[in-house]
Amino acid sequence: MREQLQLLENLQQVDLKLKETEESLSDLPAKLKSLHEDLQRVESMLEEERGRLSEAESYMAELKQTMAADQELVQKTKTKLQAVRNSKEYMAIQREFESNRKAMSERESEISTLSEAISTLQQSIGKHEGDVEELRSHVNEQESSTNTRISELKAAAEEHMVERGKMAEKVRRDVLRKYDIIRGKRGLALVTAAGGVCTGCHMQIPPQLYNILQRANSIELCPNCQRIVYYPQPVEEAEKS
Repeated sequence: MREQLQLLENLQQVDLKLKETEESLSDLPAKLKSLHEDLQRVESMLEEERGRLSEAESYMAELKQTMAADQELVQKTKTKLQAVRNSKEYMAIQREFESNRKAMSERESEISTLSEAISTLQQSIGKHEGDVEELRSHVNEQESSTNTRISELKAAAEEHMVERGKMAEKVRRDVLRKYDIIRGKRGLALVTAAGGVCTGCHMQIPPQLYNILQRANSIELCPNCQRIVYYPQPVEEAEKS
């Protein structure tokens, strides 16, 4: 039975490698997806910023058209003032002139403020375009290396599966079935006993069972964690055998 236990130990080593490989295969696409989501998020933010710039520039164009109309009105009222004939008419046109000039001044101030905002937006967009391009390059590199790594892991998984199949053929069917059932429930199916303690659950093993384990004549389960538990053959005994 010690031979069967040794076969199970070798089989478990392959199963652990296979599990690690499969977990890596599962994690890599998720990490790549997260990178793509980050890129999409910053691209969306950049597009929103570009949209605000477009709106500001459109509004600036409208303001400049209104400004031109204001200037024309101011010029017309100037001309009217030159042709005035009495003080009453002069005062009315003067009020109109001041109103038009005030509107033009307010428009100038608004254009100046908007011009600064547009300049700030343009600088911000320029910086963020560089950030997006850098992130896009990083994502492309990661995608390439991830795809290469996935191909390598798939090949490794296939090799482990072939190796597992060959090892499993050497294990007795009833022993293999028990091992696979426990592995499905506990993950780790085979554990050693050391100093009267199960290394799987770290609980004390009954003395009688511990003596049985040392003889290695049967497949035994830990009464606490229900894993296959065995006493590892000492090095000197292994060398003699």
